[in-house]
Amino acid sequence: MKKHFRNNSQSGQVLLTGIVMMSLLLLIIIYAFDVHNVIRAKLKVDIAQQSAAMTGALWQKESLNLLGEINLLKASALLLEGPDNWKTPLPDREKEEEAWRKEIQNRIDLLTEMQTRVSFIGPLIGFAAAQQAAKANGLTRIPKALDDYIKKIPDKPLTINNYTWREPYTALVSSINSSGIAVFPNARTIGMPIARPSQLANARFYTEIMKVANAIAANDPPKKHYWNLLCPILRSMDDKDFQGKWWHIDYQENRFPEESEIFTVGVEFVSGVDDEKYSYFLTAANRLKNNLEFYAGPGSLPGQMKWCIYDNWWLPEYYKARYPEYESSHYNYWYKNGALRKEMKPGYIYEGPAAYTEGYADVRAKINVRPSTRPYYNSIAEKSAREAIRDKENPILRKSARTTTRVGTRRGRADDSDYSTNYRPGSIAKVLGSFDAETPPIAIDMILPVFKRVSPVPTFMPIPYGFQVLKPGESKLEIFLKWLKDQEDLNGVPPEGTEEFLEALRFLVYGVKARAEGKGDKADCVHSNHISGRALRYYGYNHKFNRAAFENEFRDRLWEWKKVRDKRVFQQTVLDGPGYLQEPRLFHTTPYISHYRKLLGPNEKKRFDDSTIEIDKEGNCYEVLKKPLLIRNNTVYRIDPDTQKVALPDQINTGGTAYRIYIDTKVGTSAYYVIDSRGRIVLNGEPDPTKLYNQYFREPGKCTCEGECKCKSVWNPGHYDGVKGPTRL
Repeated sequence: MKKHFRNNSQSGQVLLTGIVMMSLLLLIIIYAFDVHNVIRAKLKVDIAQQSAAMTGALWQKESLNLLGEINLLKASALLLEGPDNWKTPLPDREKEEEAWRKEIQNRIDLLTEMQTRVSFIGPLIGFAAAQQAAKANGLTRIPKALDDYIKKIPDKPLTINNYTWREPYTALVSSINSSGIAVFPNARTIGMPIARPSQLANARFYTEIMKVANAIAANDPPKKHYWNLLCPILRSMDDKDFQGKWWHIDYQENRFPEESEIFTVGVEFVSGVDDEKYSYFLTAANRLKNNLEFYAGPGSLPGQMKWCIYDNWWLPEYYKARYPEYESSHYNYWYKNGALRKEMKPGYIYEGPAAYTEGYADVRAKINVRPSTRPYYNSIAEKSAREAIRDKENPILRKSARTTTRVGTRRGRADDSDYSTNYRPGSIAKVLGSFDAETPPIAIDMILPVFKRVSPVPTFMPIPYGFQVLKPGESKLEIFLKWLKDQEDLNGVPPEGTEEFLEALRFLVYGVKARAEGKGDKADCVHSNHISGRALRYYGYNHKFNRAAFENEFRDRLWEWKKVRDKRVFQQTVLDGPGYLQEPRLFHTTPYISHYRKLLGPNEKKRFDDSTIEIDKEGNCYEVLKKPLLIRNNTVYRIDPDTQKVALPDQINTGGTAYRIYIDTKVGTSAYYVIDSRGRIVLNGEPDPTKLYNQYFREPGKCTCEGECKCKSVWNPGHYDGVKGPTRL
């Protein structure tokens, strides 16, 4: 019997579909597995860094308390003179006054030497313990990462308070280094400057300049803008500010602290204190050790005391006197502007030491996965900006193919790293102590054992100036800044390998020679002393731009700006146009423009006089208004079809009315410009005053408000939330 087969048989189609679906599922599984690995690595890094930071801070606390206890020993007549506390008894004071005083001074000096040893070795024990905590949590060890640092440990002074410090300090650091470094700590090492503008200490600042230069060279005006780190410089510095030596790089702030450079606790030694401070010291000391007998005052001390006191890094007043921006951008923001759940207790308002740690984990990925997990940046080397800018057809930076994703710090290698303080991928723990809730430990100069606990803190909390991260070796940026410090202009020859930083600064200062007109050839980027046309920075912020005249011209037809933008912004043929940061900001925020359609209930009246009634097949009545509307929180805002404006409450200037100006009034449109209640056009880099970023909400079981809820959440205070963190961090 013959079997007949149809030519159009569909046999096997299900199998083929199944194979395709299985292949897709397999790819998804592989991808998801890589993502899972990255997430797991992130958690591992976070936990390891936090445990390491807490461990380091615990040893800082113990070191400070021990220094304070020894201060009490110095001030205590009972423990200094008691025969049960010393193997060698004191000479008879009445018969051998000079011998007695000499022996007392020896004992005081010995106690001072003990304090010096603690200030060096105590934090290093914390550093070693932090490494163990990080390794126990599975972080990658970097062998001999601190070899270069060890070579640069200063050899002077030879002794500090009779303690020959360098050999034991170096030996302990070397021992920790030989076991592998899993987390990098903060340090106060010599050779790490404080730079002004602070952006000079950030490697990404130079890359941003090159991106801007590349965008300007490609198009005039540029199609893309990269103004982030450049913003504060462009707004605050005019042409005259870039003349001569406009940079300031200070190495004096970071001198050798004469204590452990790693996890520095911030102490120094002074002889004598005035009666008022010593009286305060006695009052506090008696509360701590009320069973001891203290000398009544400085005049009654038996020898030349050398007290261990807090250094200037602890004192807010020290920074206020030196840095005008400190009060507003560093201190007040965190303690007075509601960034924390509760205001800081006065007893905890001081700078003091911090234990900061950062590490990384490498994830082997089958697919190139680049998770967007700020502030974790991938540390794989990027194509140099100088090469990319020459190849103007391509973006300024290219990511090379790789099978490894790094989660955590990018400071695993010297040439990857900068020391800018606004890069915080790690964890910070801080030592907390006070005499009482109102009195911080720095109320008196002398250190006392009042430190009770340590606490993890947000990585962007204020920390002392000069806070740097100890890295393996010296980065190219550090080498460049050491060279730049002694330069009077930008015409010199930088150290080999650092040319890209100088080239970027030349672009910033001398600008870009761009096309005068047309859309043909691309402009050439130059860095000579003379250029034709405006400097690069004017594309970002033109100080000669007349904002008032611009607003008078466009306030009533702002929706036209997008159409005429390319002809009006700053460029080589429009020298008085707005820079990017002075352009009206185009927002894209829901809800979208819509029409009004509402089901009417029995006997329910229309809401709008000019609306129509539509009845569907089921007999349902709908009120329909086919005019542009904005519906927010059940409130209907009508958009004027002629001016394309809609009036909304100004959330920044309370009680005022701001206006959104939509670029068109079609249904589904969400792009708009804004004029605030003062009549000012909102520009790029400025927030949207028509948006309430944080909302009131009812906390279950606790709200007793009638009508509109007035309860405030500490995280959602119900007002505009656009205050930025400290610019230095």
